[in-house]
Parts: sequence; C-alpha cells; structure tokens
Amino acid sequence: LLKNPEIIIQSLSNYEKQKEAQQNEANRQKIIDNKDRIYNLKNNLYEGNTSASKVMVEFFDYNCSYCKRAHADLKKVINKRQDVKVIYKNFPILSENSLKLAKYAVVISEINNDKFVNFHNKVINHKGRIEDNKLNEILSDLDIDVDKINGEVKKTRVDEKIKADVELANILGLRGTPAFIIGEELIFGYINYDEIISKLD
Repeated sequence: LLKNPEIIIQSLSNYEKQKEAQQNEANRQKIIDNKDRIYNLKNNLYEGNTSASKVMVEFFDYNCSYCKRAHADLKKVINKRQDVKVIYKNFPILSENSLKLAKYAVVISEINNDKFVNFHNKVINHKGRIEDNKLNEILSDLDIDVDKINGEVKKTRVDEKIKADVELANILGLRGTPAFIIGEELIFGYINYDEIISKLD
C-alpha cells in the first residue's frame, strides 16, 4: 500500500460509487412504491398538457431562490414541448410565508387549474418575499374574491393537502428544494433546461 497509494484512492472511489448506486436504487424503489401519490392530479397543481406522455414532478417552496431559477427552465420546457407536463408538490420548509403562499396555491387550484398556473407563475417569478399587499394585488389580477379566499385558506382540508405533500417529501427523503422526479429518478437541487430535456427523453 505504501508503494501503491493509488490503490487506496481507487478503493475509496469504488466504495463511493457503490454507495451512490445503492442510494439511487433505494430512491427508485421509493418512487415505485409511492407512484400513485406522486403522479396524481387531485390537487390540480400542474402545468402543461394534461395528457402529456412525459411527466416530471417538482417539490418546491415559493421562497426558494433555486426554485425561482429552475422555474424559468421549466417554463422553457413547457413552452417548447407539448408532450410534457409538470406536477407541482408543495414543500414549504423555509418560512411561515412559504406555508401561507402554499395554502393560497391549493385553494386557487380548487377553483381551476388555469388560475393556479397564473398564480404560481406570478408568485414564483416575483423577486423577494410576497407581502400581503402584493398578494392581494395578484389575487385581484386573477379576479379572485380576496375576502372569500382568505376564509378558505384557514380550512382544515387545505392543511391536510399540504401535509400530504410534505409527508410524501419526507418519505422520499428530500432534504430541501427544489427536488425533481423524472421517470424513476429522484434529483436533488437545481437542474437546467438541457438536463431536464435529456432526462425526459
């Protein structure tokens, strides 16, 4: 070993590759076991062609800067590819404001998907924190009754829907946002347009 220290380096490298392969397989199995929960559209939180043949899932937080950055790439994919659909899962872990915005997203998705998509894009593209005055402005632009929706976001069913997404994120072992699922692969962190297209194809 003293004469050939590269043996140790190669051994460590092989061990790391083996551990990574084992973790990837464990992640793949988690996706398979929870496929119905991952790909359901009950919450109406999706964007793109409903009957798209290629589907990707994003766990996000409205105050996550990398989620905002990734969204530009997701929009580019959706706009260029009619065979792609993105399912959004709320994982509001950064602040109470994140949780608040997630609740509004859920209630708006219950109205219809188009309004959710508009809301989601306005919020995720906004630089900085969304304060109440900006939130009310967005709701008014979407022709949503502010007083009515302020009451709806307090309902137990809204908490339960967000809790279901958070539980799923925990089952998958997510450590932060964004996180993506494409096929049977779990991807942690930001990926760009080219990477997304490559994995979808």
